[in-house]
Amino acid sequence: MRLRNALFLGLIIVMALAMTVAVGCGGSDEEAKAELSAALDTAEASMAGFTSSIGADSSVDDITAALESFQPEWEAVVAAAGNVEGADAAAAEQAWTDVTTAIDSIPEGASILEAAALIMGPVTALQKQTADLRALVPKE
Repeated sequence: MRLRNALFLGLIIVMALAMTVAVGCGGSDEEAKAELSAALDTAEASMAGFTSSIGADSSVDDITAALESFQPEWEAVVAAAGNVEGADAAAAEQAWTDVTTAIDSIPEGASILEAAALIMGPVTALQKQTADLRALVPKE
């Protein structure tokens, strides 16, 4: 009888701990989503500034500098995405890797049109990743 009571008490304790962890994770997920949303807000503003500042009279160096300055914002997005269920942080990280690979592949002396052609695909993929992540944490 004592063994049965001890097992029952043990089961109650395990269930209580499981409930506590499950409830705690819910709040943590909300915090993670808030962090991702804030990181996306910063990244989206930075990307909008980048796209509006690049024009026909921009140089290849202007484009590469603008994209490279965006890296810390995107790293914050990737880090925050890693804590949100359903967010594909690996895809977000790969999108940035593709952008940096495209930047590195711009040959010296390339025209602005040549550079734009090389980075357009990866930048578009990065924007898609931004949209996919934003869908998980829509602005209210």
